[in-house]
Amino acid sequence: MTTAITTQSASTLKRSAVKSRQFSGISLLKHRNSSAVSESTGASQVSNTERFQASKNASPASPNALVLYLVQNQITLPIYLVSALTLVHFLLPFQHITSKFLYLSHRVEHSGLYVKGPDDAYFVFFWVVAFTCIRAFAMDYLFVPFARFYDISRKKALTRFAEQAWSCSYCCVFGSLGTYLMYKSPYWLNTDELWVGWPHRELQHMFKWYYLVQLAFWLQQIFVLNIEERRKDFRQMFTHHIVTCLLLIASYNYCFTRIGNVVLCLMDVVDVVLAAAKMLKYLGHQTLCDIMFGVFILTWIISRHVLYVKLMWSAMFDSHKLIGYQCFFEPLDDVVSVGDAMSSSGSNKTRMWLGEEQCFTEIMQFSFVSLLWVLQGIMLMWFYMIIKVAVRVLSGSGADDSRSDDEDEDGEATEEFDDEKAELKKFDEAEAVAEDDADDEVTLVDSAEINS
Repeated sequence: MTTAITTQSASTLKRSAVKSRQFSGISLLKHRNSSAVSESTGASQVSNTERFQASKNASPASPNALVLYLVQNQITLPIYLVSALTLVHFLLPFQHITSKFLYLSHRVEHSGLYVKGPDDAYFVFFWVVAFTCIRAFAMDYLFVPFARFYDISRKKALTRFAEQAWSCSYCCVFGSLGTYLMYKSPYWLNTDELWVGWPHRELQHMFKWYYLVQLAFWLQQIFVLNIEERRKDFRQMFTHHIVTCLLLIASYNYCFTRIGNVVLCLMDVVDVVLAAAKMLKYLGHQTLCDIMFGVFILTWIISRHVLYVKLMWSAMFDSHKLIGYQCFFEPLDDVVSVGDAMSSSGSNKTRMWLGEEQCFTEIMQFSFVSLLWVLQGIMLMWFYMIIKVAVRVLSGSGADDSRSDDEDEDGEATEEFDDEKAELKKFDEAEAVAEDDADDEVTLVDSAEINS
């Protein structure tokens, strides 16, 4: 009698364990389904803008606390810095320092033009800070709400759309300005004028402003690249940004700003079309995206593998013929820093950063051409990826960016799938443990029955 009751209790315990496992599985499925519905309908209590901000802040490239602080305060910190600088400039007698951040330095008094100098670093730093604030503000409060209005709800899609919208907006403005400056220049459609009359020391106010602001943008892009989620071509992008910054700094320092202007224009026109194509993809206009992608391929080939190669050819074979390997000396005694001009001590003459002598040598030429070739090599690797996308378009699969966006969407889906597999694995392990416990209890009862 006792043995029968004990056996029945063991059976009851086993059935209870099975029911408990079934109930746990149903609860898990209900929780998973409710989470999926909440995510798809946007019913979460956290807004998409907050999700976007959180995703941007959650994985900084460096664990350093300072980097994390900068990432989390991309809007507020620059506003504080700019506001403090402005107040100091207008309320305190430090204009000889603060003016270097706000205005162009090193003006030639007799011509009204500008030359390069060490105080230009202050101006570039100011615009690095300004671009950090402008970019974050535009993405959070303009482009993300616009994307949500067009029913883009997925976190990474919101982020990618905002990034492409910012890139398109910037390249439209500065690409147009750079093209206008090039159109008004003597080197418009004439590569010989890139070298004739070198060194081109004196720059117009608008041209110098454009060049230094472009340098600030690309320096800020290095920071952006390291706070965003890393993509497949992170190394190529990082190398591209470093080489671009080196080209801009070197061309500015050695008075090759004309060729720098041409390179920037060739890059910007392609980036506008590419960003526009990606935006159309995220907005769901796949046909328009495919058409824009075709325009992008044509623009890419013409600008980066025809005109750019022609520019490289001119740098390799025409520069030394039109300039000659020689040094040039020009007195620059009337160059005045904007800080010195605004100081109470009067107008102090400022010597040039690297002196008044400018030399064109074989080493200089080789260095510039090498940087141009590195950029071309990176663009050839990207062109290979573009061809792969073009093949998919022709096969009817649609234009997707094999460089970045595809792996992001697939990566997000893979992460969700991996999470589900992990949950199921945990459930299976719990079920196996419960079965083992029940079997152990039955074994103990059977042993007790045999012993009795």
